Amino acid sequence: MRNALFNAILFVFFLSAPICGYAQNLPVVLGSVLEIGTEIIRITPFAGLWINGLGFARVGIGTGSEEQTDSEGSVSETKRLDFSAQIGFSAIGPERPYISASYARNKIYSPNNDAVWNEWGLGIGHRFSLSPFAAIVIEAEHRWIPKHYDSQQDLDISSRRLQMNFGLVVYPY
Repeated sequence: MRNALFNAILFVFFLSAPICGYAQNLPVVLGSVLEIGTEIIRITPFAGLWINGLGFARVGIGTGSEEQTDSEGSVSETKRLDFSAQIGFSAIGPERPYISASYARNKIYSPNNDAVWNEWGLGIGHRFSLSPFAAIVIEAEHRWIPKHYDSQQDLDISSRRLQMNFGLVVYPY
């Protein structure tokens, strides 16, 4: 009996938490960002929280694959998996530019070798409301990749790049 009551309380809490969050101006957001940088174009779907007038936090996972054919006609497939996290802070209020910091963990899997590296970023962005339930996000970010070994190219690599992000954010509640 006690376990059933506890489960009922948890069910009501998880059912009402998003509604209460919206009433307190703490909406959950879903969306996707098109990331464009030097030698990179990828789409990262994400979920997070956007607190109007203060900032946001979001996490995303991106995947992809690419097939390459060598001169002998053999085909090899390379798969990619990216995990990213980003936080942003708007000191001057809602509907104003914000400062953001990001982290991405990238992995490439291929039949020959795998490569794994981290990316760090710092940038500015702006959210343009389309309606109370949707917004467009535009961000400019400086990304740097610490030195790591890329077994596919047999090189130690580190780099920096300027990256533009264009996205759509939807408030589902």
